[in-house]
Amino acid sequence: MSVITETGVLAGRNLRRFAKSTQLVADSFMFPLILLFLMLLVFGELVGDASGGRYIDRLAPAIVLFSAAYGAVGTGLGFHTDLRTGIVDRFRAMNISRLSVLAGRIAGDLVRVLLVAAITTAVAHTVGFRFRQGPLAALGFFAVVVLFAWIFLWLAVVVAMSAKSEQAVSGALSSPITLLLFLSSGFVPVDQFLGWLRPVVRANPLSLACDAMVGLSSGGEVAQPVLFTAAWAVAATVILVPLAVRLYK
Repeated sequence: MSVITETGVLAGRNLRRFAKSTQLVADSFMFPLILLFLMLLVFGELVGDASGGRYIDRLAPAIVLFSAAYGAVGTGLGFHTDLRTGIVDRFRAMNISRLSVLAGRIAGDLVRVLLVAAITTAVAHTVGFRFRQGPLAALGFFAVVVLFAWIFLWLAVVVAMSAKSEQAVSGALSSPITLLLFLSSGFVPVDQFLGWLRPVVRANPLSLACDAMVGLSSGGEVAQPVLFTAAWAVAATVILVPLAVRLYK
């Protein structure tokens, strides 16, 4: 089989395993929705007044991105389990490309990320979130989600092959992702941070992707945040993909 065919077969395997786990499905879809309504209830009026805009326009993209990044923890744990239970050893013994095994994991989880993003966005629509820039911009909105998720999924695969335990995988991914969330412009405008923190917040990939998605949905600057988000994705590809293939060997 070709690498593309092998990747598709393995991605389908991962999606079927995900769909069979009621807990994984519930956690993946309910967590961002609970966080969305909780943040809207607690900070909606306060941040909306401070920023002079509608909080949901920025909150919905931020929740979509955070759920994509946090979903990478599940990717890391799942791949770590595959490595320890012998299924990857079976793949190594078969005539399957090393890249196909890794790409199958990433492709399957990208589909999962897009499903969660679509449902979260649809629910956010009920509380005021809107696509005001046309259908092409809406497609670009989800393309940014893919770029952003790509970074963290490959990072999760590298961590899974480097860590000694599931706890190490979870700790190595959960803490930085949570820190990125609270040091981003998703929940709080950049000008509300301390002066010395603002450059860090602006360079945060979650802030950049969120700015791009806000521009593509509600209006605002698009080109620069999209280019910087793409630059993060390219850097992840150049650094993490070869490292993952090397570790897999």
